Amino acid sequence: MNNCFWKFRNLADGQKAELLLYGNISESSWWGDEVTPKQFADDLAALGDVQEITVYINSGGGDVFAAQAIGNQLERSSATVTVHIDGLCASAATIVACHADKVIAAADSCYMIHPASMGVCDYLTADDMHDCLKALDTIRENIVTLYAKKTGKSTDQCGKWMDETNWWTAAEAKENGFIDEVDDEEPDTVVENRNGVLFVNSIGMGLPFDKVPDFVKSRMGKKPGGFSNSANNPGKTGTQEEETMAIENKNDLLKTYPDMVNEIKKDAAVDAINRERARIKDIQDMTMPGMEKIMQDALYGENPMDATQYAKEVAKFARKQAEDRAKGLHDDAQNGGANGVNSVDPGNQQTDIYLDALRAVSKKQ
Repeated sequence: MNNCFWKFRNLADGQKAELLLYGNISESSWWGDEVTPKQFADDLAALGDVQEITVYINSGGGDVFAAQAIGNQLERSSATVTVHIDGLCASAATIVACHADKVIAAADSCYMIHPASMGVCDYLTADDMHDCLKALDTIRENIVTLYAKKTGKSTDQCGKWMDETNWWTAAEAKENGFIDEVDDEEPDTVVENRNGVLFVNSIGMGLPFDKVPDFVKSRMGKKPGGFSNSANNPGKTGTQEEETMAIENKNDLLKTYPDMVNEIKKDAAVDAINRERARIKDIQDMTMPGMEKIMQDALYGENPMDATQYAKEVAKFARKQAEDRAKGLHDDAQNGGANGVNSVDPGNQQTDIYLDALRAVSKKQ
């Protein structure tokens, strides 16, 4: 499905999965035929009986109802849900984070909450406007209740924070109860001003750069080649493809081309699974009767073998069987007295008498 604003990845072990929420939540209509809560539920169910889901967030927010549907479906799942904030968790994205069992943020990430807003593109009567205000009050109340449940703070305190519009560092968000852990080992967040719009880790946040707090702006230019200010480069449009960013290590590559890196990881995982299946089949096909224990060790033991190594074990086993069979025949001959029987000379007189007796019997029959 091309219009999803989410991306699920089922990891190779089958017990863990990942969900990427990068960019705006519900850039297209959440209620349209192509992007619906049901589709998200179907994608979540398709993961199977996973035990852990890790949600990676780098989002400026978006549709409140989409975020609520995502959060509630994740919370109802039997899996343990852990959110990692890679860059920015703002607005509706915080709703998803608050539904998780645990929230971990990069040390230089940002957390932002603000009052709910509504876009109206129509002519409204006074009653219509009053209905919009009632809707905003209900949305605010639901979000404040969720924030209070996550942080352990009062609804009054959470409502005050929300009405003020607060930008927090990871440490500040942790102090206020929105984040459980701060990961000091996360790679530096790349902050950019692309034609007046905030980009974090090459993902557009949909927020005007002049509205971003100074502590966020101050991070620009701290990492050589890792930041740009396209507002000062009129020849660039601000798209990821047209801007050149220095790629010095794997973390830079992941930040610049996250989709490509993730596809490479996915392809590598599929290739590893196919190779493992081929190894198991080859070993099973070569296994001879009596080699069951050797086969189990080769497949699942502490020192697993590939097909070439196992072929050598098959050859050793076959040679050992041949040697045992030859020894058994030799022992049987010794024990049965067959080795003491002398060969008969064709010219021996007793042999001739024996043959004549056989011929006589044959004639009578």
